[in-house]
Amino acid sequence: NNNNNNNNNNIVNAHHAQLTQRLSQYTRGSDRRQVLRSLMDPHLLPRIHALKSVWVEDIAAAEREAAGERAALNGVKFLQVKNSVGSGSDRPDARSTPVDSYFLQTLREICGHMCDMDGVDADPMALYGGLLLRLSRSVSERDALEVVTRWCCGKGELVALPLKRRHHHNTDNYHRDPSSASASTSTANGSKLAVPIDLELYVESGNVHAKVTMAHELGVYRRTDLEAHGLKRELSAWVALVLVSQTPSDQVSAAKKLDKMQYEMLASNKFTHPKPWIFMDADVVERINFGTGSSVRMLHLSVPEDKNSGYVKKWDY
Repeated sequence: NNNNNNNNNNIVNAHHAQLTQRLSQYTRGSDRRQVLRSLMDPHLLPRIHALKSVWVEDIAAAEREAAGERAALNGVKFLQVKNSVGSGSDRPDARSTPVDSYFLQTLREICGHMCDMDGVDADPMALYGGLLLRLSRSVSERDALEVVTRWCCGKGELVALPLKRRHHHNTDNYHRDPSSASASTSTANGSKLAVPIDLELYVESGNVHAKVTMAHELGVYRRTDLEAHGLKRELSAWVALVLVSQTPSDQVSAAKKLDKMQYEMLASNKFTHPKPWIFMDADVVERINFGTGSSVRMLHLSVPEDKNSGYVKKWDY
């Protein structure tokens, strides 16, 4: 088994090195077609990546964040939020103010009903809390971005960032009320809303199971394009950190520094919606058995042709 694992790791590392070299070469040559072809090759870029389990220290913050989410719960869509605290960080008590939504109210009710079913031995609030941990978009997005950054940035010629959405405009905006924009996917600040969370809950053999799907829209930019937008200082350490992040012993510390740089760029006034060179979709899917405590969390990557064609239509990002 160890030999098989080592062989698999060697193959993955070889593909990673090959992809890195191609992305670096083709980006420097401004060959977008070959960059796309390389990213769409499943032999070079694996479509599925294993992720570590979610850990969120502040469950109240996770609940505030989830209250601002649009979602589909067992196929029923919840596209509005109620009882918003209003102006987010403008309110000094915003972080301590309880926030609720129709989605979370319904989720608590379903947790209660499932725990009351014959043969199910589970605590409804423990079940609800366990689900809240999996509904943190900020944690999910960062985990997806870390993988895409490690695989898809060449030798620092490319920069992976989330497409700017409503929740990126302010760290407290997760719990703002989007009901005024419920009929469309945009809000007053001009940013689209994130793709709704998809949550499936069911009971099987006396155990409560869940499947949580969190879809993230990412952009891969040429570093030189972002520098031309005035972000040269913010990107001064990018190349060095990307190269360091590809060394296993330094991967964790480099990833944290890259993460900090990425979200500082996203929040910068200089980041005025530059168009990505490449669009990517990253879906984090977690399956949980609350009876046994087991879970599997995977990242599914794709390079959607409709967003990247550019010739068929102008993609509204």
